[in-house]
Amino acid sequence: MSALKNRHVLVAGLVAPVLALMAYFGIDYLFGEKPHAAVAGQSYALVEKPDCRYGSGHCGLKNGDFELELRMEPAAAGRALLMLRSVVPLDGVKVGLAENGATSAEPAAMFAGDDEGLLWSLVLRRPDPQQDRLQLVAASRDALWFGDVATAFTQPESGAN
Repeated sequence: MSALKNRHVLVAGLVAPVLALMAYFGIDYLFGEKPHAAVAGQSYALVEKPDCRYGSGHCGLKNGDFELELRMEPAAAGRALLMLRSVVPLDGVKVGLAENGATSAEPAAMFAGDDEGLLWSLVLRRPDPQQDRLQLVAASRDALWFGDVATAFTQPESGAN
């Protein structure tokens, strides 16, 4: 007698994946971390998206509903224009360029590009995509959001791999 003709084996094969999915989502619902709104006076880390590691031309930072997008364009000799776009209004942004693997950088305030606080810009030294990192702090609704990203996204991708 074949195992596929045995109705108990067939029913178990159909029910087991359903029970596994129910257990997975049930445990997450009961014991998983619940999202909560940002609390004034607290600091929250931003996670860099994968596009920051490649010469994509832009870099995203995210924590829940809070998202920032960075773009860097060439400016005058040896300089670059860093542009930041936010999905929520920001009260202010400070950015530092940590050179050659340094752990900290001198911060500089970005300038608002609109009245809503969604667009920000700053001219800074052109980073070395292999070694430098951008460190930033954004203030929104009395909470601080901080991130540290590689500058590899500033290097244009070459067509030959």
